[in-house]
Amino acid sequence: MRSGRHATLLPRRAPRHPWVSWASGATLASAIAVVSCGSRPFAEGSSRELTVVSNLRADSPELLLLRAIVERTAIRIDDEKAYVMSVVPPSDPRAYRGRNVIVVGFGDESQVPAPARRLHALLEEGRPGPGGTTLRRGAAEEVFAFGSDHWLRGQAAGIVWTKRRDAWVPAVTAQQNRLFQGLDRATFAAVRERVLSLPRDAAAERGLEEALGLSMRVPRGMKLKLDREAKAALLFEAGPPARLLRITVSPGSAAASGDTWSARAALARRFRPDERTLEIAEPLLTPDVMAGAVRQLHGRWEDSAVSAAGPFRYYEIVRGTMRYQVDLAVFAPGKPKLPYLRELHAVAETAKPREGE
Repeated sequence: MRSGRHATLLPRRAPRHPWVSWASGATLASAIAVVSCGSRPFAEGSSRELTVVSNLRADSPELLLLRAIVERTAIRIDDEKAYVMSVVPPSDPRAYRGRNVIVVGFGDESQVPAPARRLHALLEEGRPGPGGTTLRRGAAEEVFAFGSDHWLRGQAAGIVWTKRRDAWVPAVTAQQNRLFQGLDRATFAAVRERVLSLPRDAAAERGLEEALGLSMRVPRGMKLKLDREAKAALLFEAGPPARLLRITVSPGSAAASGDTWSARAALARRFRPDERTLEIAEPLLTPDVMAGAVRQLHGRWEDSAVSAAGPFRYYEIVRGTMRYQVDLAVFAPGKPKLPYLRELHAVAETAKPREGE
């Protein structure tokens, strides 16, 4: 981040209006606190926080290995860790309240903490429980499983368990990439559930449908700016932290012509002409790619007019007879960026052609 005064990231000439933060503000957070599945309050904290429930010491070889796996660097976000891990014993009241919870240990079923027995059953039986999913592939040595909303608090919940302690480190080492991907998928599923529970802005949704011919869920509190001639739209919260979701629509199922970097830069400058796409980007297809994505770019942007910079995620998506370009950008000085990108992603993936398109 460059030094200097931080500017509010409003689109050029846009009016300044106060509004409630659509996902992170205290007022709205309180409003949705009791709207979780099963009428229990949502778990607290950020989607970046990972609670490990275990009787093992935090400096044990097992938990040191798990920390190395989950605290890997998020792509192009100033060396930000994808997750930050904390360890609590099963008897701690905080154990099952986190946004992301993994139960870790070894032994027979009697050694599994009682609240995690259903997760252990997923692992042992290799089949989903009520509302649950598992990454088990029929291999007897599978050591992890994730369930969907196990404690009805909008959480990602998983278990990493072996029958013997001496088997834990070798098995987890062999499956570490799949374990991380399983955690990432479960985390995003929980983020999606939360975002979809937010109050909706019907007027903004109608504006998108009329101008772009697509339907998309718009959380109340985001502002909409349209470029009807270009069939492009910007959904934003000025911040900081600022979140920007830019989308443009064109007919045809072919991918956009030209290189992905230039396509992203053009979409970004349509609403923020001073924004620059830095030439440090990674065209990676990762587990969180939206359905129909044909090209993707992870990178960083900066604005030449104000002291602002941050990460972006750009996608080109084909759905039916329509092609979308979607850009997600965040400006959050001094705060983790990945949770905000996950929230934007959950909104963007709801975009689809309106009926009849």
